[in-house]
Amino acid sequence: MYYTLVLSSSDRLNDMRSQSATHGRIVLVLNPGLTFHREIIAGIGAFSQATGLKWIFEVENNILKALAAAQVPDGFIVDASANQELELLASMKKYPLVCVSAGVSCKCPPDVPQVASDNRALIDAALQHLLDAGITNFAWYAKPKYLGTEWAQERAQAFADLVAKPAGFLWEEAGTDTVMREAGLAAWLKALPARTGVIAVNDSSAREVLHACNVIGRVVPDDLAIVGIDNDPLVAAMAPLPISSVVQGSHEMGWKAAELLHARMREREPEAYRFAIPPKGIHPAATSPKSCPELREALEYIAAHAAQGIKAEQVADHLGMSRTTLERLFRDHLGYTAHEELLKTRMALAKQMLLARGLSTAEVARRCGFRTQQYMHVVFKREMGLSPGEFVAQAIPRSNVADA
Repeated sequence: MYYTLVLSSSDRLNDMRSQSATHGRIVLVLNPGLTFHREIIAGIGAFSQATGLKWIFEVENNILKALAAAQVPDGFIVDASANQELELLASMKKYPLVCVSAGVSCKCPPDVPQVASDNRALIDAALQHLLDAGITNFAWYAKPKYLGTEWAQERAQAFADLVAKPAGFLWEEAGTDTVMREAGLAAWLKALPARTGVIAVNDSSAREVLHACNVIGRVVPDDLAIVGIDNDPLVAAMAPLPISSVVQGSHEMGWKAAELLHARMREREPEAYRFAIPPKGIHPAATSPKSCPELREALEYIAAHAAQGIKAEQVADHLGMSRTTLERLFRDHLGYTAHEELLKTRMALAKQMLLARGLSTAEVARRCGFRTQQYMHVVFKREMGLSPGEFVAQAIPRSNVADA
């Protein structure tokens, strides 16, 4: 049985803070080149800092490499959905071990704690966002490369369960030929009725739908609305429009995984072994109707002008409101400030340019609207724990970046 996570209460946190600090070498078998994993790592680090632990982290993409290290780790947090062999995970039970995964059906040994994304809740959040905008027809889309993954199958099944037929339109592509696939996608989109909301399995699939809509002349979001999942800033930066997206609770996943690992390192049995983490909410953008036109206009203005070095005051001026009103608008709807949205947008552009490897760091900073190269370095270190150079060194291969 999976339990929906209830975040640690202040009483629990205070109790943990009162305990003696624990030292340990923790190996994270995660890929920092993926937004999903970076947020999990951030949540793990936040738990360590908040509870006064003295953990030393190492990040490794491969379990076997981590096990082959000369020094035996004090604990592991492993992505069970990253094609890890169940037998290999089972053999690691002699170490304090916690699994994270992109879906509750991802395989994990039964007596090892697992923290997973609640994919049904992700789809429900996307549907509710579209329903709030008055949309009652829904369609589902996933790139063929994702159809065989457990997390994508969970999301597709959740869509089928939650959308009443015949309003739902499920489409699974056949074959891998790019030209035929693009033609099939275009034909499928043309056949959808007006005012249909397309829910994509992730932001990469949402971006593909958006490109196809532009080619065939379907207007987004007035004709077709699009909602992705992951709120991946790098994918969003490469899309024709900012993509509305469900924000996963990845940071909370990392926090819970670290909490469970800490208990195991202290030889304490967890209160449960399976946890499903709900999403944090929706990041509304230009691909879906929103109940707040001012927010939509602000987001579109930031997406179009962030690289010019604009500040929040200029966004407020464009909307004809005070800076205070603008910040209240962002906090009420998104939970963070307009300044943070500007930084998110610049960071996404910078990552895209850095991974292209065609420009110097100084030129990337200038083109993305950062005041100086040094300021971009500071923002990278603060937001990601990596310098721009370290980000490039640890990033996934360029051929996979667009599909992250």
